[in-house]
Amino acid sequence: MNDGRTGTQPDEEFIEPVEFRPSDPGEWRPPTRLRPTTIVTIAVLAALAFVALFLITARPVLLEFTPDAENVSVGGGISLPVGERRLMRPGTFRVQAEREGYHPIDDTFSVARGEDTEFVFEFRPLPGIVEVVTEPVADARVLVDGADVGMTPLRELELEPGSYLIELHAERYLPKQIEFEVEGRGVAQRIEAELAPAWAELHLETEPAGAEISLEDGTVIGTTPATFELLQGAHTLTAKLEGYKAWQQQTEVVAGEDQELDPVRLERADGLLMVSSRPSGATVTIDGTFHGRTPVEVQLRPGREYQVDLFRPGYSRVRRQVGIVSGEEQRLSIDLPAELGEVRIAVAPDDARVLVDGRDAGRADQTLSLPAVAHQIEIRKDGYVPYRTSVTPRPGFPQEISLNLQTVEEARRAAIRPVITNPVDQEMRLLRPGAFTMGASRREPGRRANEVLREVTLTRPFYLSVTEVTNAQYRQFRERHNSGEWEGHSLNGDRQPVVNVTWEEAALFCNWLSEQEGLPKAYLVRGNRVVGFDPEATGYRLATEAEWEWAARVKDDGSQLRFPWGNDMPPPDRVGNYADRSIANLLGRTLIGYTDGAIVSAPVANYEPNHRGIYDLGSNVAEWVNDFYAGTSEDLPSDVVDPLGPDGGDYHVIRGASWMHGTITELRLTFRDFGRDGRNDVGFRIARFLE
Repeated sequence: MNDGRTGTQPDEEFIEPVEFRPSDPGEWRPPTRLRPTTIVTIAVLAALAFVALFLITARPVLLEFTPDAENVSVGGGISLPVGERRLMRPGTFRVQAEREGYHPIDDTFSVARGEDTEFVFEFRPLPGIVEVVTEPVADARVLVDGADVGMTPLRELELEPGSYLIELHAERYLPKQIEFEVEGRGVAQRIEAELAPAWAELHLETEPAGAEISLEDGTVIGTTPATFELLQGAHTLTAKLEGYKAWQQQTEVVAGEDQELDPVRLERADGLLMVSSRPSGATVTIDGTFHGRTPVEVQLRPGREYQVDLFRPGYSRVRRQVGIVSGEEQRLSIDLPAELGEVRIAVAPDDARVLVDGRDAGRADQTLSLPAVAHQIEIRKDGYVPYRTSVTPRPGFPQEISLNLQTVEEARRAAIRPVITNPVDQEMRLLRPGAFTMGASRREPGRRANEVLREVTLTRPFYLSVTEVTNAQYRQFRERHNSGEWEGHSLNGDRQPVVNVTWEEAALFCNWLSEQEGLPKAYLVRGNRVVGFDPEATGYRLATEAEWEWAARVKDDGSQLRFPWGNDMPPPDRVGNYADRSIANLLGRTLIGYTDGAIVSAPVANYEPNHRGIYDLGSNVAEWVNDFYAGTSEDLPSDVVDPLGPDGGDYHVIRGASWMHGTITELRLTFRDFGRDGRNDVGFRIARFLE
């Protein structure tokens, strides 16, 4: 039967739930109490467990002290002494130890897990207490190993144990050195030092007595007969007595060794002769012995007469007899008679002034009577360059100075050098250009469109190097430059023109030349880049295009050349370096039948110079010039004065033919090329304005 309960069997036992009722919080129940024996048992077991844990984890530690410690304490944890060692668990401990005479130890150490551990601690001795006294004087300076520690008597000087060098210094006493060993550990020690005197006693007598004795610095130390003290060393003694010559002697004094100097017999004083002359500077001899030049003072023995001679170039010799009295001063003043010579001054303009030895002597157009000695003559007039010379008149032989004074401008022009040498030893010639026609007519065979005809006037004289810059010269600026080679033929010889340089590198070379000579730089540079040009600068630069063409084409009679050698083709052999028959198999366009003796670039000045003494202008290598490139008449105006080319551009002009050129177009002196980078047939030459 199911008894009305689903899922139960009739024979199963039924468990009746009991209602839960929480206890009353206000209801007190007594705690369970432990018996005393139980508490003791627990405490004993805990102690045994702690001891067991300590014994298992502790390590034997040996603490050693040098020398042995008198008192030791260890903090920071349990330390259990076991024989010479201590059982200590891993951790950090603090050890404190003491020993008389030593600094106490207060240090930490760490015990780590592992094997037995030993720690060694060393006591540092306390300083020693040193007393320093000196005899027979106190107040001696004390130095310990060179350090000043005070004056004697010196008490309670603390010094660490060890060896020291003690130095003692006292005025008028010899320095003393003592090597001293300080025991330390607070032990008191005493240094007693006896200082030796640094002087000696000297005794000096003179005949007659009463002479004042002094040292070299003028200090008076006594009156003879005298006994006095002197510090060791060399001394110069002087004894002076009125009416007698001063006695002087150098004496070497040895400390502690007294001396009795030999008696001194003083000599009667000389008489004093003072000789002067007008003019001064006359040579004075007395009895034939030279005694100086006037004014001069001479001491002479009394009781006799002396022969005094005075002579000076340009003046007559004078002789006098002079007697000398002991201890007295005597003056001899002589006017020297001049020996005169005549100097005639003839100057244009005749109203110039003449100065003799710096003094105005009047108008220059006159005859001067001057002593027969060297005189400085200056002739001057406002607006003219002064003339200066030296003349020595000769009695009986009149002389003449004849000249025309130069104006300042005349002198400036006369001072201009027609040839100079630049810092890389290149010769440069002064050229004075003028007006000419640049470019070529459209009817000229070979003419290109960029050869615009235009009238140009050059007003500023300039210097132009007679040769192109060579590899050797350029390598003074850039040591590692290599011009390279072409088809196996070197372009890098010392006397070959430098090539494979950009226009900017050529400009920087010019600035470097200016630096060597202290000249204002022509090219403005910012960060190693050329950013402008200063037309007023007189430093080195590249020639302007107009200067280049004028120097190459214009002859003294005003006529202009078509080619470097003249006006006709073909050129004579060896007139310049062009693309000749020797490289016909390497270049497409050459001068048929022409021979110049060089396959690539030739050494500079290898051919005859042009009509202005300039070499290779229009041959050998083409040349960078100063100007930016412009190719049209709009950019190349006519009727210009001292043109510098366009203000800017992407390229610079290249002028002249090279060893790679062989056509009529390229060989003409009006041929214009342009570029930016270096080429193996493009070099450059140097120019600079005169002023």
